[in-house]
Amino acid sequence: MLRSAYYAIFSGLTRLAGFRGSEVMAAMMARVRYTVNGKRNGPYLGHLARIFPDRSDRERMRMLMGFWRVHQRAFLGLFNTARLNTSSLTERVEWSGKEALDEAIAEGRGVVMAAPHFGDERTLHILLAIAGYPMHVISSRYSELSERVRKARLGVSMRWHHVGFPDENPAWIYRALKAGEVVQISPTAWGGPKGHWVINFGVPFLASSTPLRLAASTGCAIVLGCNHALYGSRYRLEFLRFRPEESGPAGTAEMFTRFEDLGRTWPDQYNWMNLVIRHRETNTLARLGRIPRGEREVEEAAIPEDWNPNLIRNLEEVSGLCAFQE
Repeated sequence: MLRSAYYAIFSGLTRLAGFRGSEVMAAMMARVRYTVNGKRNGPYLGHLARIFPDRSDRERMRMLMGFWRVHQRAFLGLFNTARLNTSSLTERVEWSGKEALDEAIAEGRGVVMAAPHFGDERTLHILLAIAGYPMHVISSRYSELSERVRKARLGVSMRWHHVGFPDENPAWIYRALKAGEVVQISPTAWGGPKGHWVINFGVPFLASSTPLRLAASTGCAIVLGCNHALYGSRYRLEFLRFRPEESGPAGTAEMFTRFEDLGRTWPDQYNWMNLVIRHRETNTLARLGRIPRGEREVEEAAIPEDWNPNLIRNLEEVSGLCAFQE
């Protein structure tokens, strides 16, 4: 109920404030988020201290504040994207590496768009669809949320392109790739029992194996796609063709090295919340001694110590964990 009211308030405010006013709102919301979080900022700052040891405490605090501002831009983007159309893209969107995406599509074997938690990945597929690209995305149904919240998270996407869900038969993915279309997947999401263990910013990470598995089984191209959430509700879409030197876990590890490069280059755009959650997840899995089928069980089994940024498991300690068996 509270979340539904929260979404209703900001839906109305973004209509009144417009694109420029939304930037002011994002800055205010970021400051409130950082302040309210209090000690819960500790894991974020602890990880940033490991990753950027040459930066001062103040600089790392500014990095975290920058992330929260981008995070709030992405939240407000849930409402602002409803007002986008083909004519507004020229003003609001910059392109980088567009030729890499176009060339991959022209090969005719379909494209897996591997989009990490970076900037505003939820708007990436919408912007591409508005621009005329044949897009699909895999998304949660958000069935546990109210109708208002589900509509905010899924409504604009479903207006512009197909949205698939994890509980559906995955045959649609193969049909889309066979038709030469683009399927956006988030490899930084919960990897699940079929995931690949990688090292991400010094932390063992159970990553999604789906992009590499689809490329191996269909011959589709992989393109890394990022959506920089810029000042004033603007975006820069960046694409890079990804041809891993090896398949399987080594290829996924290579992909995550590219994602690390993004985080180090644009630390305000990288989603540090995702790193904190995946790190906690790894510690929980190590305690459980197995990989449950669903992410919810891992969340419910977490304890406060799992969030400790100084508790980092060795890759060898977790890479041998087996999936849950009934």
